Amino acid sequence: NKNMEKMGRTSTTKHDLLLDVCMAANYEAQSLIRYHDKHQLTNEGSQICTVL
Repeated sequence: NKNMEKMGRTSTTKHDLLLDVCMAANYEAQSLIRYHDKHQLTNEGSQICTVL
């Protein structure tokens, strides 16, 4: 990604990127939670995420 190449390599930049990634993962998880029960019924006993 071109933007990543131009990004500075400071500690603050790394922490900001990590924060952005964590927040995106949290947002994605929250959007999938509502589908959990439905998929659990159709895939009982599954040990992997079938929602995605």
